[in-house]
Amino acid sequence: MNIIRDGKTISNTPKLPPKDTITIFDFLQYRKRHGGKYGYYKEYFNKLGEIDKEELSNLQNERFVDFIKKVKKYSPYFNNKLKDIDINSVVDISKIPFSNKEEIRANIDEIVPDKSGLLKSNTGGTTGKSLTVYYSKENSQERFAFLDNFKENFGWKFGDKTAWFSGKNILNKKDLKKNRYWKTDFMYNIRYYSTFNINESTAKHYIDNFNKYQPQFFSGFPSSIAEIAKIGLLKGYKLNYKVKAIFPTAESLLEDDVKAMQEFYGAIVANQYASSEGAPFITQCTKGHMHIEPLTGIFEVLNNKGKPTEKGELVVTSFTTEKTPLLRYRIGDSIELDNKTKCDVHQGQVVKKIHGRISDYIYSKETGKINLGNISNCVKYTPNIIKFQIIQNKIDTLQIKIVKDKNYNTKEEKSFVKELRDRFGEAIKLNLEYVNDIPREKSGKYRMIKNNIKEELKS
Repeated sequence: MNIIRDGKTISNTPKLPPKDTITIFDFLQYRKRHGGKYGYYKEYFNKLGEIDKEELSNLQNERFVDFIKKVKKYSPYFNNKLKDIDINSVVDISKIPFSNKEEIRANIDEIVPDKSGLLKSNTGGTTGKSLTVYYSKENSQERFAFLDNFKENFGWKFGDKTAWFSGKNILNKKDLKKNRYWKTDFMYNIRYYSTFNINESTAKHYIDNFNKYQPQFFSGFPSSIAEIAKIGLLKGYKLNYKVKAIFPTAESLLEDDVKAMQEFYGAIVANQYASSEGAPFITQCTKGHMHIEPLTGIFEVLNNKGKPTEKGELVVTSFTTEKTPLLRYRIGDSIELDNKTKCDVHQGQVVKKIHGRISDYIYSKETGKINLGNISNCVKYTPNIIKFQIIQNKIDTLQIKIVKDKNYNTKEEKSFVKELRDRFGEAIKLNLEYVNDIPREKSGKYRMIKNNIKEELKS
């Protein structure tokens, strides 16, 4: 495999170091993500700044029509769903029925009958439902090419030192005993930091390691990156260098988190929106505006009657989901468009605000604040948990409501409990309660987390 930068091959990947499981994992992932047509898409997205809105609209239309053809070809389920609908351009999109997570989850074998050679992705999701989707290698390569281009706008280059905060359970007892809350991929200069162990007593170890390793870029759960920043500001801990950029993923970006990250790390916070099941992208430009990316898919903003509006439910169609199609997919979020702001660095529609991805947490005396992104991943390997909700009324007890499928078994329960223990520790009491349903809030939203002791934690 070659390393490609700005659409050009610059060097060969170094030989794989022995007995380094983090590096081995990343090596295999990078081969899939950065091989094949990755270089083609890097060059393709690099040229988008040179075209005008009319050409951009024409290209989107071409991609949409091509996407529909491929969906019909690959998926018997969607071919049947679309068989009586004449689709010739983007204006015909309203003829297509909506789809949602539960529909894909229930019909995945008919949606993706041939899974050979595809990349499997297990998503946790903030609704508490596990979902398995399948990508073609080319679709995956296109998504990573797009993301790499986005990051390059803020100074990142392939191989730059990066601190990564995600839901991976990477530590062992020896690491914890030595206050070592990270693992390093030396081939790609990525240091993975645990997001399960951040609290006031451990934050200095993280910060001391930042100063030693000096990652120029941070990526991952913003609540985790911001938590360290807030403790650092509170305790007077300092960085001895300046971070170039922070790339938050998987959670809503809260204003106080942005402020804390900018103050502590001295870096720009460059936001982007997508989803683990493959939603198209909304990204921040260098002027600070959020923009819809029209060549990654179609965004519809609809009111409660299904009509276009400036602020409403988000429905997405993603061009990089040919195998598990997100076609008029009700993703569960809402956005607000901005039709007044003019931007001279990006042609895409400006987005005023993204709603719906609520950052929340459960508190454990043992491991600190566990954010929503981490908790949602508890069901990655328990596909027969339909929905779950964690309620915290006491600091040492969690009430966990579970709606299970008929195929749910004791093995899955043990797996689910293990995932919970990885996040909350061994001391906290877990009360599992199997229920027929978990009701929505008065607002109509479903909450996976109910932390009822936040005021107590502040005191």
